[in-house]
Amino acid sequence: MQRRDSDHHSLRIQHTLYPAAYLLRLIGDTHPTSHELAAAFQHADAWALPLIVDLSALGFGDEELLRRPLHAHRTGLTLIGPISDSFQRRLDTTGVTDLFTIRPTLDAALDSPGRGLR
Repeated sequence: MQRRDSDHHSLRIQHTLYPAAYLLRLIGDTHPTSHELAAAFQHADAWALPLIVDLSALGFGDEELLRRPLHAHRTGLTLIGPISDSFQRRLDTTGVTDLFTIRPTLDAALDSPGRGLR
């Protein structure tokens, strides 16, 4: 397992590489100029592993955050909650909630049936 952090403004992103999955943990709030968010998803995509995005420490998720998981969904994505009320409303309002697998913990995400991520 490898890990690195990037920190910018009110959003901190932790990257963790597992043998069979890549984890992005988002801490804080996203904002319209979250260029590091785009870079984080691109970096994760380069590993060509199933992606897990931990949103349990996210306060506010903007439209940029919504766009990134939608794009990543094509390659397999699991979200970890609980998801903030504001971002859950964004998912519900746009009608994309059912596109994602949402798990309550990292262990549950890694152990998801059919994923074999551990």
